[in-house]
Amino acid sequence: MSDQKPKLSRRHFMTLAGLGGAASAAAVLQQALPADAAGKVAPSADRREGRGYEVTEHIRNYYRTTQV
Repeated sequence: MSDQKPKLSRRHFMTLAGLGGAASAAAVLQQALPADAAGKVAPSADRREGRGYEVTEHIRNYYRTTQV
């Protein structure tokens, strides 16, 4: 019997290096984010549901300044 070890090709090495880098980046980001920001988005208190587009004084001023 011959004891041959499989050779690592450059492509295999680069694939493993890329996966290792992605895994370590994910681990760092998971530690950096707060626990409640991991997958949830907190609802905004000032968001008005179902009202749609509303013309305010700010928008009227914008429209007035864009007239040619």
